[in-house]
Amino acid sequence: MQMDMFNGPPEQVENIARVYSKLAAHIVEFFRINGPLSEFHVDHLRRWISLRYPGTAPDSAGRIMRDLRQRGLIDYIVVNRRQSLYRITAVQDELK
Repeated sequence: MQMDMFNGPPEQVENIARVYSKLAAHIVEFFRINGPLSEFHVDHLRRWISLRYPGTAPDSAGRIMRDLRQRGLIDYIVVNRRQSLYRITAVQDELK
């Protein structure tokens, strides 16, 4: 995982890296389990993550999901932004 995509004070970058390392693989797993063409609300992803990591900040899953997309590890389209509804379009086999 390259941390150069995160900017900010060293302590903040360290915290983001810690959260990323815990959640990224589980978000990719969520995408694999649901598979391409499946639709989900971001709250479903948040609940799924919070079952594995109680106390996770509510938007951590969404932020990391967007970062994984930028890195090309997952892809999705926004079906309905107002409802936070997404459709999975691709999932890579392994985390880079």
